[in-house]
Amino acid sequence: MKLDKNHIEIRNKVEALMDCGYSTEKIAVKLKLPLGTRFIKQSARWYKSCVVAKRNQRKAIKKHPNLYSKAGKIAQQKHPWIGYNLGKKYGPIQGKINVERLKGNSIYFSMMAKKLQELNPEHSRINMKKAHETMKLKGTFNDHQKEAALKCLEKHPTQLKDMSKKAHELYPLALLALESRRKNYPYKFMGCLFDSDSERRLCEIFVNRGLINKPEEGKNIHFKINRSHVDFFIKKEVFVEFHPPLKYGLKSGETVKSYYQEKRKILDKNGYENYPLIVIDRLRNIELKISKIKKLMSLELNK
Repeated sequence: MKLDKNHIEIRNKVEALMDCGYSTEKIAVKLKLPLGTRFIKQSARWYKSCVVAKRNQRKAIKKHPNLYSKAGKIAQQKHPWIGYNLGKKYGPIQGKINVERLKGNSIYFSMMAKKLQELNPEHSRINMKKAHETMKLKGTFNDHQKEAALKCLEKHPTQLKDMSKKAHELYPLALLALESRRKNYPYKFMGCLFDSDSERRLCEIFVNRGLINKPEEGKNIHFKINRSHVDFFIKKEVFVEFHPPLKYGLKSGETVKSYYQEKRKILDKNGYENYPLIVIDRLRNIELKISKIKKLMSLELNK
């Protein structure tokens, strides 16, 4: 790898001297290289042929932008290992060259990050995960995190505090704890987890009656609203909350009516004042509730 780096450095020096009008003989003397021929490696004439090849390659790419892409695809199909080996050998070298060339150019890196994020929204998360795994293998993860936190505090003394505050506002501990517990529950239906078997059965009833096509976490089940969530959001028209009478526990003497008022207040406060809410406290006589939901949905369609 060091030899490849030296080759690129010398080739770039030869190219710079060629641009200044130096002859091959003068280049050989100035860089203390053997004159040689274009077939003898590390000679002045060999480096000159490398520069010419590099320039011709650029001309070819400019004239036929997809030429090397097509050739690369054909080569990759014939030799599946070639891309991996070339990337492993030359990727770090080119990466270091680009880092040196673009040092301090934060605008460029910001632009590239945005482009990569547009192509793949998961790019930053995947890249960060890879970096963390590499640091953990090397045993440098904790030191890196500590150093990053200290630098962050130095530049922006209140940033960590603000980030923590924002995180707690977006994801309150009570809601996070509920979602965490749900992962360990056995109540599963169509790939989604539920807080109780009754809630799971209610979702199954909604699917069978055509009120929900497919349960989707965060979209039509466990729909998050600020610091709270509602169990079901039917067709983006009607909110349904499943709340059995024996498990209120938040306030003594809580009733279906008081729980409805509490949820209604949350919905109204967050811009859902025109969306109807139904609280189901038991699966018995569920047909009446389903009829009410369908009636509300038909009213919404007729508006």
